[in-house]
Amino acid sequence: MEILRQIAAIGFVFALLGAATWWLRARSRGTLGLIRPRNSGLQIIDRVQLTSQHSVHILKSGERELTIAVHPAGCTLLATRIHDKEKL
Repeated sequence: MEILRQIAAIGFVFALLGAATWWLRARSRGTLGLIRPRNSGLQIIDRVQLTSQHSVHILKSGERELTIAVHPAGCTLLATRIHDKEKL
């Protein structure tokens, strides 16, 4: 009888774990909008993989373009360019 109670408890824990996983996946898809920002305004323009751990990224945020180097020690801002709307 005790073994049935333990099996039921384990089944209940697995059911809770499955429900929590399903709920977190639904949140990450943006249905509740709490994990992923809906419109952050940051766009990835281009990425060049130099080695397996080194790459260069060009990002756009509003009117700014950022060139960033990514390496094992972190990130380094290489250049910033601001676009004038009047010139376009």
